[in-house]
This record gives sequence, C-alpha cells and structure tokens, in this order.
Amino acid sequence: MKKLLILLIIPLLVLGQTPCLDEVANSIGLIGEYVPQCEDDGSYSPLQCWSSTGYCWCVDEDGNEIPGSSLGPGEGIPNCNEEGDSLNVLFIGNSYTASNNLLNIISSIAISMGDYISSESSLVGGATLESHTNNNNTINLIEEMNWDYVVLQEQSQYPSFPLWQVEQDVFPYASELNDLINQYNVCGNTVFFMTWGRENGDQTNCPNWPPVCTYEGMDDLLRERYLIMANDNNALVSPVGAVWRFIRESGYNMDLYSSDESHPSFLGSYVAGVCFYTTLFQKNPLEIPWNPDLGLSESNVELIHEAVKIIVFDNLEEWNIESNDIDGDGICNNLDNCPENYNPLQEDFNFDDIGDACDGIGLHDNIKNKYLIKRIDVLGRDTNMKGLIIEIYNDGSVEKKYVIK
Repeated sequence: MKKLLILLIIPLLVLGQTPCLDEVANSIGLIGEYVPQCEDDGSYSPLQCWSSTGYCWCVDEDGNEIPGSSLGPGEGIPNCNEEGDSLNVLFIGNSYTASNNLLNIISSIAISMGDYISSESSLVGGATLESHTNNNNTINLIEEMNWDYVVLQEQSQYPSFPLWQVEQDVFPYASELNDLINQYNVCGNTVFFMTWGRENGDQTNCPNWPPVCTYEGMDDLLRERYLIMANDNNALVSPVGAVWRFIRESGYNMDLYSSDESHPSFLGSYVAGVCFYTTLFQKNPLEIPWNPDLGLSESNVELIHEAVKIIVFDNLEEWNIESNDIDGDGICNNLDNCPENYNPLQEDFNFDDIGDACDGIGLHDNIKNKYLIKRIDVLGRDTNMKGLIIEIYNDGSVEKKYVIK
C-alpha cells in the first residue's frame, strides 16, 4: 500500500533586524500594497507614502502615524524631518469656523511648519455659546479628552449688541463653557475666536442699534467684547477680526468676504488659519511657506503673513497668548511647580510646592531662617503625639526625637 505524502504549505515569516525591515520582508508583493519606507539603519523613515493612493504622512520611531500629518493627492508632502510640536484642539462654534474647512487650513499650515494638530469640532450653523451649553455633543467633546486648547466662537452678531444684552446673553455662557473646559482639561486653555464686522455693517440691526451700522462700528464692539470675555475668563484671544481690520485699513486688494458680506471667502479663512496657527504655536508666521496648492497668490500670502506678524506675533501679551508649557519642560503651567524655569523632574526638596528651580533650595543649600515644616511618626503620618517622632525642617534637615510629654 502506497502512502500519500501530504505537503502543508505554511507562509514563511521572515524576521529582519528591525520592525520596519520585518514589514518589508513580509510584504507579499500585491499591486497597490503598502510597504513602509525604512532608513539605512532599519528604522522607519519619518515620511511614509502609499504611492497607489497618493497619501503621505509622518510617523514616530515605532512607525505609528502622527495624528494630523496625513496629506492626500494634491495637498503636498508633509514636512517630517523637523521635530515639531503637536496639539489637541477642539473647535466650538458655527458656520464662521466651518466655512472653507478652516480646521484643514490650520492643519496644513501646521504640517508645513513641521507641527501637528489633532482636532475635533462641534460646529452648528447659527449656533450661540448658549446653545452649545445645551448641546450634548459639545459637552461630551469637552469632557472626553485632555485638550490643549478649546476654541469658542460666538454667533457673529451677538457680541456687538448693546452691553446689557451681551451681559445677559453672551458673557454667562462664555464663562459656563470656560469653567467646564477648566474642569475637564487641567492643562487646557480656552481660546476665544475674535470674529469681524460685516463688510458694510449689520444692516439688519442698524435701525434699532446705530453703532453697528458700519463695519468699523460693529468691528469695534466685537473686539471690545471678545477681549472682555478673554480677560474675565483668564483665556486667550485669536484676534482674527483685528487682522482683518489691519488688512482692510492697509488698502490691500483682498476680498475677505463671501458674497453674503458676512462669511469669509477662502482668502478670509486663510487669514484666520494663519492667525490661529500663530496663536496656538506662538511661532513667527513669516516662516510659513507658500503653498501653491491652496490657489492663493504668493504676494497675497506674504502680505497676510506680515499682517499676522504685526498684529498677533509682535503683540502676544495684548491677546493673552502664551504657551501652556512656558518653560518647555513637558509639564503644563497649571501643574508645574516652577512654570517659568525648565525643571522636568519637578524637584521640591523642602516640600513647599515651589520647585527648587524657583526658590533655589536644594540638598546642599543653607537657609538662614530654619523652621519646622512637618512632624511625622515612624510610619510617615502627621502627628503631635508623644513617642518617637521625626521632624522635617525647611532646609531639608531631618531630626529624630523621643517625646515623653
């Protein structure tokens, strides 16, 4: 009786020296298959492209895609060779923010500078801050992750109404949303999106409220009220409206408005995008490269970058703009025990919640005015009882004592 020889074909798993080389070695050669690009040392190349789809993106050292870095056909190639900053940003507003896909414009600007934005949004046409306080999607987004910045944009006319009405219908809801942002985002900051006056004023409300009959009058009130909201809530301002004002008064031949004389044209949204990039990253807009794929002339782009530098970048303090990690040590300002001095280890030798980098107290420092700051038992519990105790002083010294009374 003959025996049958059965051959089992088992896929061959080839192991290289690195994960990237492993993926390359085990690709099966199908047309259109994605195969990662590796460096000479076998590590993942920072820039990855899938030629059959036309998409390119940036990856970290483990080959994981960096959020917000992907660009599709016709959108250019992301700059992955420089170590950039990455932010999580939530946008809350209405059609002014949604127009022309502003979030994508901001993201593309950031990528061109080697930075990255991972963003979400709650944008409802005609929405007010009050309506967002009752919007479950808005509330859930604020609460669901630790945002670096949350952008708030009010309905386009509301902040320019009489002050008594703004105090009733705008300010309370700006504060309510800001409080919620602070509650769920310990390292996050609120940013108010300062919008602009309508091209020829608010003609709808002009008969009953003359200050908004002109662009200048409406724009003045918007600027004033957005600054009040920011100052009252310890928040930042992205002064898009102020940049628009500068461009208009400088006589640049730019049409910032769409045909309704209210919403932004694509050019107007690009101005907003550069303004937001500068606000969020605090980087010089003159360094943003011209992207011909956006369809804007190089001369207009240069003028916009210059306007944002003059109004925003050169006057960060005027708009309360600062990094949420001033010293760049990886600890956000709200948690840093010495926020203006680089101290990633948060050393605090005398346990006074002020970092050694700020108070200058360390293991080998002498303090002239020595005083007791803590008395504990052998288990480390605060105590005033008799028996063996340990006393800790502000100079870092420790004394053991036996108290009999």
